[in-house]
Amino acid sequence: MSALQCRFVERTDEGLTLLSQALDDFYFDRFGDAYLDYRTHNSLNELAGAAMLYDAETPCGCCGWKPLDETTAELKRVYVRPAYRKQGAARQLVEAIETQVRQLGYTRTVLETARETPEAVAFYERIGYRTLPEGFGPYVGDSNCVCLEKTLCAAE
Repeated sequence: MSALQCRFVERTDEGLTLLSQALDDFYFDRFGDAYLDYRTHNSLNELAGAAMLYDAETPCGCCGWKPLDETTAELKRVYVRPAYRKQGAARQLVEAIETQVRQLGYTRTVLETARETPEAVAFYERIGYRTLPEGFGPYVGDSNCVCLEKTLCAAE
């Protein structure tokens, strides 16, 4: 496999739409109709930025973000195709977005993932995210969700 290339894209990017649908399919396959309650929180229209990983011209991973407040950016739509997992692709995407939002003046990132995805929670913890017990936004008090946060270093 060749080195993956990271590109920043618009929220209307065809590859981003394709991978976002693959993520929706993954969650629907895993959680069934219960996932439908969360689809409103995952609109690409709300994204302020997104990064994609490509293997040549094949989209293989995505990560987006949206502003939550003046200092906090929320990571959204983090997804890597199964063939590219456990090779640093998700870390590369998240780090690209963290760099972008830090350069824009954000000092904190947050995210939500399903409680029943322990592999995702473990990944985020490995890269410096810590549980946000009270949650945030629409996830406050939602026992199906795990919310995490990370303080970003000042832009260099």
